[in-house]
Amino acid sequence: MKSREDLLSAARETIREMSVEEVKAYLDGGNTPALVDIRGLDEWERGHLEGAIHIPRGQLEAEVEEKVPNKGDEVIVYCAGGVRSLLGAVSMQELGYENLISMAGGFGDWEDAHCPFVQPPAPEEDEGPLNEERLTDEIAHLEELIAQKKAKLEAAE
Repeated sequence: MKSREDLLSAARETIREMSVEEVKAYLDGGNTPALVDIRGLDEWERGHLEGAIHIPRGQLEAEVEEKVPNKGDEVIVYCAGGVRSLLGAVSMQELGYENLISMAGGFGDWEDAHCPFVQPPAPEEDEGPLNEERLTDEIAHLEELIAQKKAKLEAAE
C-alpha cells in the first residue's frame, strides 16, 4: 500500500511545481494561464488569486471539463498549501490535461509573501427586526457546536 509521501513523490515526477514567487513573476510577465483554486468555499471566500476559477477538490473531476474546456491550455492549480493542488493536477492529467503546474506552498505562501489577491465582499445580512429569543437560541446552538469542536480537538491532542 502506498503512503501519502509515495503519492506525492509520484505526482512530483509528472507534475511541474512552481513556487509562489515563480508564479507571481510568471503572471506579472504577461502570461495568462487558467488559475484553478481547488480549496473549499470557505477558503475561497477569504481570498483568492484574481481571475481564478473555483472548483473545490471534491468536485474537480466532475466540474473541470466544463470550467476549463481546452485541455491544451496551461493551468496553474493551487490550494492552501500545495498538497491538494499537486494531487488535483494528477487527476486533471488523467482526464487529459496536458500543461499543468501546481503552485507549491499554495495560497498560504501567496498570502505570506504579500502577493495581491481579491476577497469578495461579505454578504449583507438583513435579518429584519431583532428577535431576541431567536437570537438567543442561535447563539446557544453555535456555542454547542464550538464546544463539540473543542472536545474533538482536545481528544485528538
